[in-house]
Amino acid sequence: MQIFYLILFIIIALLSGYLIGSISFAVLITKHLYSIDIYKVGSGNAGGTNVGRAIGKPGAYAVIVLDALKCMIPIWIWFALFTFTPLNQIIPSSVPIAFIYYTAGVGAGIGHTFPLYHKFKGGKAVSCYLGFVAGTNPFLLVIGLPLFFLIFFISKRVSIGSIIMVVFGLLYSIIAAIYFQAFEWTFLFGQGYKLDGTYVYSIYMLFYALFIIFMHRSNISRIINHTEPETHYKKREKKSKN
Repeated sequence: MQIFYLILFIIIALLSGYLIGSISFAVLITKHLYSIDIYKVGSGNAGGTNVGRAIGKPGAYAVIVLDALKCMIPIWIWFALFTFTPLNQIIPSSVPIAFIYYTAGVGAGIGHTFPLYHKFKGGKAVSCYLGFVAGTNPFLLVIGLPLFFLIFFISKRVSIGSIIMVVFGLLYSIIAAIYFQAFEWTFLFGQGYKLDGTYVYSIYMLFYALFIIFMHRSNISRIINHTEPETHYKKREKKSKN
């Protein structure tokens, strides 16, 4: 019976993450605030980078933060449920509960890419990956983001920075699983609560890395052929002095 409950919770966590992740802030902000169809701008991708092409950096940053939060929130909810309530007593004690709340984070990434509410046309899950990392291992975010910006500064391409960042995150998680028992999670939940830093985390980081690389397959092809365009955001129009 405990195995049944475990599978049930994993499925519910996946679905809850998917439904939250399906909220496309790229579509909502560009459509309702700027009357722009994001699918007809630039790459046609409903993600932060393309929003930047359509309405500029402030809009891009807003979408990226909101997309990250929609991945962090289900992770935190499920983590809290199985940390501060008796729910963890009805699943096998030998199974890390991380499978449940990490699955919610994965569901959010899938929902972002294939949103139920927007004809399954979404982004490439990079912002959700940032939310997944921020919600599970903030230290990795602290060292991963500077790497992304360094690569972006050198290459002028978000795609290259994103791919290298997720590969770095995967390698880091594997190294951490080998040399560290767990990541301390004292930032939000207080002393004594931990998020799993063993092989479980590496499995989910592997999923995100492969998923994001797959979603960037056309970018990779253009990078190899030296035809990947530089990333430029729309600049603010200067107000007339008249």
